Amino acid sequence: FQLSNGGLSYWQGNTIADDWGSSYAGHFLIEAEKKGYVLPINFKSKWISYQQKEAKQWRFETRYGNDLAQAYRLYTLALAGAPDLSSMNRLRETKGISNESKLRLASAYVLAGQKSAGLNLLLKTTIDDNSNYNYYYYGSADRNRAMALETLLLLEKKKKAFAMAVKLAKEMSSD
Repeated sequence: FQLSNGGLSYWQGNTIADDWGSSYAGHFLIEAEKKGYVLPINFKSKWISYQQKEAKQWRFETRYGNDLAQAYRLYTLALAGAPDLSSMNRLRETKGISNESKLRLASAYVLAGQKSAGLNLLLKTTIDDNSNYNYYYYGSADRNRAMALETLLLLEKKKKAFAMAVKLAKEMSSD
């Protein structure tokens, strides 16, 4: 599904990259690579180039809540070993970004070796308030809690991480 620009389409045959899907599929493939799987030739370099271009061109649109897509994109770039600190700083200074965006961005800072920036962002969030559903980015309360849990683990906030893990496990084991 990778297009010539490095992004990924949502459906086979589409000619436009899907914003969230490009980050999500890239995230999956970066994790697979870390487990020893070989990625398709040039996939990673084209994908990183696409993510970097999109990160630099990003503009906040409150109507779509695209701050979370940008935070996730920046997280995946940091995970791939290509953090974009200038775009991360720009998102951090953007007024009105969501709680989930701040948490995802905090993770990106930790992965980029900027743990203190991640901790400062964590202080500006509400961990227990991760119930926003975002239609445009395939969200759910459980997905948001899982992302918050990962952030807490990266920031070594073990007590809060355990409480979130218990809450998430309880929700996922319910009807």
